[in-house]
Amino acid sequence: MKAQSLNVTLLSPGVTIHGDMILDHGLSTFAIIDGSLVSSAGLLHVGPGGMVKGQVEGEHVRIDGTVEGDVHARGILEINGRVKGNVFYCGTIRLGPRASLEGQIKRKASELTIENAASNVQQLSRAAFSNVV
Repeated sequence: MKAQSLNVTLLSPGVTIHGDMILDHGLSTFAIIDGSLVSSAGLLHVGPGGMVKGQVEGEHVRIDGTVEGDVHARGILEINGRVKGNVFYCGTIRLGPRASLEGQIKRKASELTIENAASNVQQLSRAAFSNVV
């Protein structure tokens, strides 16, 4: 039997990223990301002290840090940190004792796909770039 490899990117504290990130695997970030964060597979984790200023979308999403933007989860969503934005989920949602939400929670049908999110991120990037030029 062929062993499956586990691909996860780790962003350590002290790292700052300006721009959107689109991944085809999992991510655990303790960094500050000024832009949207989209993962097509695996766990998308915003760790304690981590911050995302933009949209977050993934298959399984866990927020232990801070997100200032909408959160989309196609599978399991766990929030133990702070979300300032709307939350959309297709599977299950779990709010921890330290969860802080400033926005609405909406359950969506399973048609929420990564292709739609990637298209939205590209449109946001183009709009931001055209404002700079």
